[in-house]
Amino acid sequence: MKRSILWVGITLILSIVLAACGDNDEVENPPQNAAEDEQQQTEENNATNDNNDTTGYNFTHFDLDADYQDMNDAVEVDYENETNNQMEASYRDQSQDIDLNGAEAMEELDSIFSSFNFDENTPDEEVLTTVSEAFSIPEDAQNIELEIQFSGGTEKEYRR
Repeated sequence: MKRSILWVGITLILSIVLAACGDNDEVENPPQNAAEDEQQQTEENNATNDNNDTTGYNFTHFDLDADYQDMNDAVEVDYENETNNQMEASYRDQSQDIDLNGAEAMEELDSIFSSFNFDENTPDEEVLTTVSEAFSIPEDAQNIELEIQFSGGTEKEYRR
């Protein structure tokens, strides 16, 4: 009897621990701008049927990694908005002491992403310059890698 209670207790504790270790990048409540943009974007999608992003951004995935001379992975930005409206975001900038996940990251990234007006046809150097300026990446950064999946499905990689 004591053994079965012990096993039930252990199982319960393990379940709680595993549930607590879930993905903390998931955005439960997107920023207000994203919600407003979602309604406008939904209306545009119904009219054009070309775009499956519901945030108002021109992309559904955004992955940025930048290395500085004295610091690897100085800036790391990961954003995903899946077709099932599962949104994940993380934003880390060592030089500015930023380390955000989930809704906090999305709140910070929304103001940056909303300012982007490039698309898959924009010249690579212009995209890199726009993103570098938005995230305050210095010109002498050692390595900048950017991967974007645009709303139309086009995936592009940018490197400097």
